[in-house]
Amino acid sequence: MDYLRRHTAPVSERIWKALDEAVAQAARHVLAARRIATFDGPHGWEYIAARLGTMTPCGAPPGRAVVCVPNVVLLSEIRVEFSLPWSSIEVFERGAPVLDTDGAEAAAREAALAEDRLAFYGDPVGNGFLTGKESARVKAQEWTRPGALVADLVRAVETLDERGIPGPYEAVLPTARYYTYLQATDEAGYPAARQLKEVLAAVHRSPVILGAGAVFSTRGDDFVLTVGGDLAAGYKMHDREAVHLFCVETIASQTVTPEAVCVLEA
Repeated sequence: MDYLRRHTAPVSERIWKALDEAVAQAARHVLAARRIATFDGPHGWEYIAARLGTMTPCGAPPGRAVVCVPNVVLLSEIRVEFSLPWSSIEVFERGAPVLDTDGAEAAAREAALAEDRLAFYGDPVGNGFLTGKESARVKAQEWTRPGALVADLVRAVETLDERGIPGPYEAVLPTARYYTYLQATDEAGYPAARQLKEVLAAVHRSPVILGAGAVFSTRGDDFVLTVGGDLAAGYKMHDREAVHLFCVETIASQTVTPEAVCVLEA
């Protein structure tokens, strides 16, 4: 099945190249879960389920044979539609150096946010990286106080270390707290970001993160994002006003080791 239907679209390869670049750049600016998870894929649009490595017995027929069904996680499709006006296409095809890709970029950002909500919280299909009951949780302080931000993030790293979860460690913070992190200093005026370089390999921001953030071990394979078809633009239809397109991807998240994250509660 041709999921993107590009060959039926009344636009040139130059248009698709510009859209691909715009979609990739816009999504990359937003995506956070891919930075801390093991990326599995892309496997292609026909790939609909990822095996979990376990089996469920379905009963025993006569004899010694045992029938089992593999446990899988189904990939979800994320799709956001947008339109590209004919006027923008005509200007670009006549030699304009840049295509107006505002609609494509907005759709890509929306798809990326949906991916992160699915990955971190399972929204709306199930469980996510931050919903496990086995994950450690610590209460965050008020980060406007000097030293509080550093103390909270170090405490999260210590919690993981005490649980036997090695690093490297990376933090994902909600947008407001991320910018607080960039500006915070201790009482002597020393930047918090420099103090934390010894314990955190990276700090990321995500507008979908609730509470005060989370610290992950990024040693690998504790959190997995399985991608069938990676985020791309496709063709739906066209009319007299515009070419109607969409951004689409298929994805599933797996939490293999919920103990490998420490959630910071506000």
